[in-house]
Parts: sequence; C-alpha cells; structure tokens
Amino acid sequence: MKPYDDCRYCGGTVDERREQLDYRFRGKLYLVENVAVGVCSQCGERFLTAAVAKQVEAAVSSLKA
Repeated sequence: MKPYDDCRYCGGTVDERREQLDYRFRGKLYLVENVAVGVCSQCGERFLTAAVAKQVEAAVSSLKA
C-alpha cells in the first residue's frame, strides 16, 4: 500500500521526501527538520500522513516556549 494517493488537486504522482516543515502551533512558527512529506511531482503540493502529523504535533507541543 502506498502511503500517499495521487494528488487531490491535480492528480499527479506524490512521492515521499525528507524536508523541512513550517508548522504553526498556538500562534508561533516552528521549523521542523527531516520530516517525511509527500510532494506532488506536478504541482508541488505537500501532504502529511496522519501518523507523521501526530508526531510533529506531539514534538512541537512538548517544547517549552
């Protein structure tokens, strides 16, 4: 099973890459490095799986600001 379906916006193929993610949480911007992100090969739209989104949210919410 593929972790990503085709792009919901243009129908292009979505491939997984490791990238920096800009993540906003409680009014602050966090830059999270080395995140598994699905990127459309045609339009560049980015997608997260539910598991990755939960991991990013847990990591950011545990930070003391």
